[in-house]
Amino acid sequence: MPFMRSVLDIFVDSPMVPLEQHAAKGIESVEALSEMMNAYLDGNDQEVDRLCKKIDQLEHEADKIKQKFRTELPASVVIQLDTTALLNFLKSQDSIANNAQDAAYWMTLRHGGDLPEQVKDEFRSLMIRTVECIKAYETVINGLKTLDSTSYSKIEVCKLIDIIPPIEELEHQTDLCETRILREVFRYEKEIGGAGVYHLSHLTKSISSIADKAASAADYLRRILSKKIGTKP
Repeated sequence: MPFMRSVLDIFVDSPMVPLEQHAAKGIESVEALSEMMNAYLDGNDQEVDRLCKKIDQLEHEADKIKQKFRTELPASVVIQLDTTALLNFLKSQDSIANNAQDAAYWMTLRHGGDLPEQVKDEFRSLMIRTVECIKAYETVINGLKTLDSTSYSKIEVCKLIDIIPPIEELEHQTDLCETRILREVFRYEKEIGGAGVYHLSHLTKSISSIADKAASAADYLRRILSKKIGTKP
């Protein structure tokens, strides 16, 4: 599907629009990863492969938006914003789709249907917490539309900044889930095997990194908005 409008044209309306579009791809990839996790734990390898391809496509679409954003970012916009924070924001946000793609790939390498039920339960919990974090991040990103309509009024900017900190708490919850999974994985080391332990450890890290990058991106966005209204980040 062709890229409908040039990012340069979109900047006439708002420099945040292409960033919202890019975020949407990452969010959709995590939602697909959640479906894929269910299929993986159920042992539905065919569905796992289908969803992996879907996530690959979403990550590719996110990369196209990212590349256009970087090459067509006009100097007139950069002057108004913290360039370094803006690009760091994009980098962290891009890692959401990248980590979803990495986790999806690792799920295709080994069958998950025969994992111990305790391990499955912990993976389900991790995925639930990850989606909660991404949904909170989506709420923040969607709030940028309100800022556009109010010309970035200080009151509305402060409202948006206030809903960013909970993302960090949700990210912390995913860290706790990661720790619990690793404990369960090593507890069942004999049943899972050395290769299985390595595989599940990497898969766990890829998933938990999604929430970490969402929290980092939200923090960079907070800095951008704080600077725009003249407050300390």
